[in-house]
Amino acid sequence: MATLRFHELGLDDRLLKAIADLGWAKPTLIQEKAIPLAMEGKDILARARTGSGKTAAYSIPIIQNLLQSKLTVSEQAVQVLILVPTKELGQQVQQMIRQLTSYCSRDIRVADISGQVDVSAQRPILMEKPDIVVGTPSRVLCHMNQGTLCVRDSLQAMVIDEADLIFSFGFEDDLKNLLCQLPKIFQSFLMSATFNEDVQALKELVLHNPVTLKLEESQLPDSSQLTQYQIQCEEEDKFLLLYTLLKLSLIRGKTILFVNDVDRSYRLKLFLEQFSIPTCVLNSELPVQSRCHIIAQFNQGFYDYIIATDEHSLAEPRKKEKKATGRKKKGKGEKGQDSEYGVSRGIDFQNVSTVLNFDFPLSVDSYIHRAGRTARANNPGVVLTLVAHTELSLLAEIEEALGGTGTGESVLCPYRFRMEEVEGFRYRCRDAMRSVTKQAIKEARLKEIKEELYSTLRN
Repeated sequence: MATLRFHELGLDDRLLKAIADLGWAKPTLIQEKAIPLAMEGKDILARARTGSGKTAAYSIPIIQNLLQSKLTVSEQAVQVLILVPTKELGQQVQQMIRQLTSYCSRDIRVADISGQVDVSAQRPILMEKPDIVVGTPSRVLCHMNQGTLCVRDSLQAMVIDEADLIFSFGFEDDLKNLLCQLPKIFQSFLMSATFNEDVQALKELVLHNPVTLKLEESQLPDSSQLTQYQIQCEEEDKFLLLYTLLKLSLIRGKTILFVNDVDRSYRLKLFLEQFSIPTCVLNSELPVQSRCHIIAQFNQGFYDYIIATDEHSLAEPRKKEKKATGRKKKGKGEKGQDSEYGVSRGIDFQNVSTVLNFDFPLSVDSYIHRAGRTARANNPGVVLTLVAHTELSLLAEIEEALGGTGTGESVLCPYRFRMEEVEGFRYRCRDAMRSVTKQAIKEARLKEIKEELYSTLRN
């Protein structure tokens, strides 16, 4: 439990004002541990769960150290690199830093170059030499190779955020080539939700005598903050249950509906449209600008329900794949999907009340990361998982991983729901499901991409 207050950390008044505007009363555990060490210049390897405040844990000391250096150094230069595995995370990191520098924006400038715009369009931004540059390893390396970004004489700190995803998203070679163009001495941060083999390899590459923060906290918030339920049902019953839960307002507030593939997301969207329940979809087929626009709309309350696709190949990226099959085209996976996309990790959905696993997660990690989209900070949340009889073994794995097996109590409590009481709705659901044909799904996918592209162009 955090005991310090932000004003006790020796932070600049402008930074404290921005933190107050964000409504943060006190540091989270990772922030309390990491900020003082980072302000001393220590290299840090930190593991903390999704939603624990890792971004601010490195952003606050970086901004503080930059403000201090500005007192004695007047030359403008890129002093900080923040490497991220996904474009969505890049945009969110930039947004967080802009919020934290709202009272010192003339002194501290940040640029996000992780987007898919043409490299030449980003040159003017880098010519202004922002203090902090955020980007994927491939995009940062591209600018270094073209001479539009040079930090060999100016870099003071580098962050690798979501470090456990960097290699598995195909950035291993880019990162190693990038490191060759950095100075020998700079402060480094590795922030991760897990300590896997890739993180250990990164540790050897970029850290020097690091302080390791392996916080002793559960993978998910406890039951006083996060309530987890499961309903055992078959395929047709899933649609009937969802319709009933939404129509009877048994699920309230902003909700993420997780499915396992793109077709499934449009099938569910079209099904709910039959009952005038508006939703938006989020998947790797959509252009990155469209995805960011959809996330912003959901966060701003334009939609209460977002159907998020957690594709198998992206939920569990195949490590070292490019070594076996040759390097894939940059930023693209199979069928035109964006291989730098990961919905259950690195996307900051705000004020989510409920996560509903319409399709069962494909691994324990996937369940944990999906559940981590709700009950963030001090807000309560609910996870409801629909479980087919063929998925009971996976349910047992999740129970065991979360400490429910052998204790006599289930972590995912049975949701008390009497199916016989909603049988009267079944015929409506069957009619709606029949109207959602393969051709209708195909047309919806094309329509969604076109509409989002037009909307992005207008904005």
